[in-house]
Amino acid sequence: MKPLSDYMGEQLLFIQPNVFKRVHELRVNDELLSTMQQRGFFGMRWEVSIQNKNWEIYKPSFWRNAFDIREAGHEMPIANFVRERFKSRGAVSLPKGETLKIEPHLFKGFCEIKNVREECIVRIKSKTSWKERAEVTIEKRSELIDRYPWVILLAYIIIIYQRHHASHLAL
Repeated sequence: MKPLSDYMGEQLLFIQPNVFKRVHELRVNDELLSTMQQRGFFGMRWEVSIQNKNWEIYKPSFWRNAFDIREAGHEMPIANFVRERFKSRGAVSLPKGETLKIEPHLFKGFCEIKNVREECIVRIKSKTSWKERAEVTIEKRSELIDRYPWVILLAYIIIIYQRHHASHLAL
């Protein structure tokens, strides 16, 4: 598989093939890059498959506003996403002390993944429909995105959680 940075300039799409199933796919043209499936009664765990590797993205606790990431079949998380206090943005702590920032803008309809120099690496723009959809644009080459491609999927999961949370608050 090609590294994700090689798709710079191409339009990647997150799609939900069936509105009744909690499965999402990342595609470029007709090529399937990744699949994500939400598991569990409360949807607190996602099984992610990208570049022939399987990962789990999960909320360690119902009360915590964080996500942990681990390889499928392992117990210890290798990375975690923690939100800034009372804000939707946060930081992903990667192995070897590296960090990336995820900044969702719910009302503007997009989410950005930034490096420590505040440069936008990836932009995810949500589309409104009955099914979850989003366009992914890789704006800058990044070794971190190539090494940890699940970061893009984590940002999309954060968008889904925010959208569902905002819809519940509107009731």
